[in-house]
Amino acid sequence: MLICEEALVVVNKVVERIKSKDLKVRSIIVFGSAVRGEFKPGVSDVDVLIVVERPEDLKGETFEGIGGGLELGVFTAEQLLELYYSGDPLAHMIWLEGRAVYDDGFYERLKCKGRPEVTRLTLMKLKHWGLKDLAVVLRGQEGPRARLRGLHHAVRNFARFRVARDKKVFKITDEELLDHLDEALSAKYREFLNRLASDGVEWEDLLADAINLIEQLHGGPLPHMNEVLGETAKTS
Repeated sequence: MLICEEALVVVNKVVERIKSKDLKVRSIIVFGSAVRGEFKPGVSDVDVLIVVERPEDLKGETFEGIGGGLELGVFTAEQLLELYYSGDPLAHMIWLEGRAVYDDGFYERLKCKGRPEVTRLTLMKLKHWGLKDLAVVLRGQEGPRARLRGLHHAVRNFARFRVARDKKVFKITDEELLDHLDEALSAKYREFLNRLASDGVEWEDLLADAINLIEQLHGGPLPHMNEVLGETAKTS
């Protein structure tokens, strides 16, 4: 997997900042849309994870001013190992699709441990991510492109949840999820993706379809959906 050119510009700025300030890091890992061929300039984030031995090794550096949609996470090696052993979805994504632009051997050794297990935490976090994405969309404060992306992310996280729950595997991309969902859900997910990519679809209809699909992927009404909708009504 190669890092797309637009994202690589941002990643190189992070690396240059680290070198110029002589900061101690163990690994710099790029993941997400920048490595899976889904990156959209001006819309997508550039997901970068920095692994350090101790928080103070970054000397208070916040990487402000880099821009370009940088979405930065900083973890100690111990914290990332905890995520790995607990089955946190972030650890799954880092293990499956991460690309190290710098590594002292820590990330390579993590990869040698084998893929993380799907656990109760995996499922809980995926549901949380999906609800969080949906709540942002429902608040209506995003632009049209970001709103569509957020809706896609919400549905995809629940598709990941369904596959992880039923098949005990963690899958990331739409194509992988389509291959692992049962036939009926796969067809509905593909239909949603087609509508998402087409022009002329009314937003209210697309949103209603997405919520309906999310509840089918979840296997029933979402326990916190009324709270999400209620909070949205308060802020609208």
